[in-house]
Amino acid sequence: MKLYEYEGKRLFSYVGIPTPNGQVVREPVKVQGKVVVKAQLLEGGRGKRGLVRVTEDSYTTISELMREGVSIFLIEEFVPHSREIYLSAMMDRETGNPMIIASPQGGINIEESKEVKIFTIPLDRKLMRYDVDAVEKYVGVRGLEPMLEGLLRLVLEYDAELAEINPVAVTEKGPLALDSKVILDDNALYRHEDLLKQFQREKSQSDSYVELDGDVGIIGNGAGLTMATMDLVKLMGGNPADFLDVGGGADTEKVTSAIMRVGSNQKVKKIVINIFGGITRCDEVAKGILNAYTKIGKPIYVRLTGTNEEEGKKMLQSHGIKVYEDALAAIGDALRS
Repeated sequence: MKLYEYEGKRLFSYVGIPTPNGQVVREPVKVQGKVVVKAQLLEGGRGKRGLVRVTEDSYTTISELMREGVSIFLIEEFVPHSREIYLSAMMDRETGNPMIIASPQGGINIEESKEVKIFTIPLDRKLMRYDVDAVEKYVGVRGLEPMLEGLLRLVLEYDAELAEINPVAVTEKGPLALDSKVILDDNALYRHEDLLKQFQREKSQSDSYVELDGDVGIIGNGAGLTMATMDLVKLMGGNPADFLDVGGGADTEKVTSAIMRVGSNQKVKKIVINIFGGITRCDEVAKGILNAYTKIGKPIYVRLTGTNEEEGKKMLQSHGIKVYEDALAAIGDALRS
């Protein structure tokens, strides 16, 4: 389940991640001084679309954005800062340990940055100090421990598939989370009924497909894994054409339908499929890929691991489709083609 920015920041407050002062509104209001008005949408690219605005006239700004169909807004204090960096946390599905992804650059152009590093965090808390130091040294910012601890808590205690801060503002008083992107594991929501009641949200979203402007088709199983795949494509210099999460337990028919949907987009030149098979069977995924492969006539790069992995790999390889154990390798080959 994807959270709105203001919902993610509410979770940030629970785990000790500092954020700017703000309020959520659903109608134009007048706030004194310079503020940032942010449209609350369950999609990215708001800054580039003019849906995040610095203003001294919040009433007029909200009125203008409402005419574009936005109904929820977060108004925050304007925070002067010298630098922006990127931080996120998610689970490394192969090792079972959480990991921190960091970049000394952040903001709306993060996808253009070639500087990004993954820090796998051992669950042994005695080793945490070393890893915090390593992250701080890499991004060139001190005082990140509360933020890193909070991100890891969201993954470990709140079952977040992805907990992201982009950007982290480097201020005179310390780092501050200017934005939030949090995706909760749908399969673990039963453990967090209190959050669902607070957010007054459904346990699932009806449509997991969002079309974007790029040429690399993206298909994954799980919102966090799919979003992470999109982020990796951006960080490696590519441009995603879509977000499509086939969900857990996707069968042959659903995978075939997903590939046909993505492949029918004329902008898509190649497709990256990232599957971690838990309740999803890799052989079922492979059958779905083969059903659609000859019909779309576009190259497919598959990272496939998990239940019935070997059967799925053999099926794909016998038809000339290369299968990768590492998503970075799959994305790298896709972008070089």
